[in-house]
Amino acid sequence: MKLKLVLRLMAAFVALAVVAAACGSSKSSGGGAATTASPSSGGGSAKFVSLGGWNDGACKASQPAVVVGMSEPMDVAGTSLKDYADGAQAAVDAFNKRGGIGGGCLSLKVCDGKGDGPTELSCARQETENTSMVAGLASTFTRSEADAYQLFEKSGLPQVGAQVTMPGAWNSPISFEFNMGGAGALLAGMPALKSIGVKKFVVLLPASGQSGALKAFADPLIKGLGMNLVQIIEIPPTAVEFTQFVLTAQNAGAEGAVLALPGNVGSQILDAIGSLNSKLKLAGSWGTFSQKDVKTLPDTTSANMAFSDAVPPASADPTKWPIFNVILDDFNASGKANLAGDAATAQATNGWLSVYALIKVMRDAKATSVTRATVKQAFDKAKDVPMFGLLPPWTPSKQSTNAIFKGISNPTYWTGHWDTSKKAFVVDAKQVDLLALLG
Repeated sequence: MKLKLVLRLMAAFVALAVVAAACGSSKSSGGGAATTASPSSGGGSAKFVSLGGWNDGACKASQPAVVVGMSEPMDVAGTSLKDYADGAQAAVDAFNKRGGIGGGCLSLKVCDGKGDGPTELSCARQETENTSMVAGLASTFTRSEADAYQLFEKSGLPQVGAQVTMPGAWNSPISFEFNMGGAGALLAGMPALKSIGVKKFVVLLPASGQSGALKAFADPLIKGLGMNLVQIIEIPPTAVEFTQFVLTAQNAGAEGAVLALPGNVGSQILDAIGSLNSKLKLAGSWGTFSQKDVKTLPDTTSANMAFSDAVPPASADPTKWPIFNVILDDFNASGKANLAGDAATAQATNGWLSVYALIKVMRDAKATSVTRATVKQAFDKAKDVPMFGLLPPWTPSKQSTNAIFKGISNPTYWTGHWDTSKKAFVVDAKQVDLLALLG
């Protein structure tokens, strides 16, 4: 496929990909001033040290705070990404007790972009104009990403763990992302469906008039999986009766469906499947569905669900991913219900990882000061940053051979399903490389 054509398809595809990234979570938000609490000598910090981490004692309030920023749509119906902010704030609090960054206390400034272009740009400007701010963490720009990244590049403000959606962002020299953002969240649902035996499937999307872009763009991946996308079903914002969409999928011969819908609409589809006693299998994201969420679903529904994300669910087997013992201890210490135990989503995990990655890379670089320039320099040079098996060892500046996704450093995603007898997620043994499938 010619590069210009692919770029045009991406321009249409981005709106669909953003929805996939933003589906669901609508829990309480985080953000706040630097934490200078007492040192942490047990719990998560002791476990963190045992995994090769550190505990240097509490950060020093006498030193200037190390300011980091985050922008997310947090008060938007159906597309709230508050869990990123809550997960990051819990990590800031925990890592400040472990020494902060270079002894200085981290201070996270969260801006609600509201899924609105001018508001998102205002958030980006606030970050770039705050001369104390050294990096952005796990931010998502759903309407003004290109303009926001122009501001970040001009001001030299690195974006760590960025949730990118378009080439201008993931190919940016100041973007250090963990995954393929919204594009990955949407595409990963396809191998997730295959992992539970689906070959013929539909994609359920909000009506946009541009859904044809998805089929054209994803065609190599679909063929590589040996699957067949039989229909893309667009759901208008005026819809009040949802069984019709499930019946449309069934009548098209689909065995499964990728849910690329806002949380409120997705829940209506789940209800419709239950009311019809449908056998249609569904693919969702661990960024949307926590273990607690799936436990509330009828067994007949949850037994037919597949899941995917760049990181495993926080409730996954801690013997395989012992870092979750640390992460969940940090989350529980926050006192936030949406981070407690089986309520945490992959959004929150990514927020935590962005804080960890910033501190880890700067520690390894032995930087004597933490500025935008030294953060950028450290991330450009970093190689094989340990990510505790949640992600492959991470080289932030790594580039792929894919012309469109050249700046993507990690194209791998986990897939899995729900075990109704154990009321728990089962994560597949091997990750899926989306760029290898896209060719």
